[in-house]
Amino acid sequence: MPAAPVEAASASSAVPDSAGAIDALLDAITALKAQQKQLEQQLEPLLVALSEAMAAGQLDPAFSHNDWAFSHSLGRLSYEFPAPVQQIEQQLKAAKENAIQQGSATEKRGKPFWTIRPPKTQPLPF
Repeated sequence: MPAAPVEAASASSAVPDSAGAIDALLDAITALKAQQKQLEQQLEPLLVALSEAMAAGQLDPAFSHNDWAFSHSLGRLSYEFPAPVQQIEQQLKAAKENAIQQGSATEKRGKPFWTIRPPKTQPLPF
């Protein structure tokens, strides 16, 4: 892939001042997102093979290779609760919604971020 989108994205720290500059910024972002998606698709089977090697005892769950640190995580732990606990949870959700509607809940907002998705009707060019 050409290096121009990366250079354009890193070189433009100021607010774009024209429609052409905004188009170039958006083109650079979408090109990088497409590259990211392609790399993620290439990485997935390699990570599966890495997990299989660890399961076979060929690798430890944490190690380093060429100064890169590798650490296996089991994944996020979640629980399925029995019906009485789910009922209490529904009551809590209703109480929270009521507090929001009454204005007694304090609003907090996280760090702003962008969500960028490829078009759904067109396949990516890779």
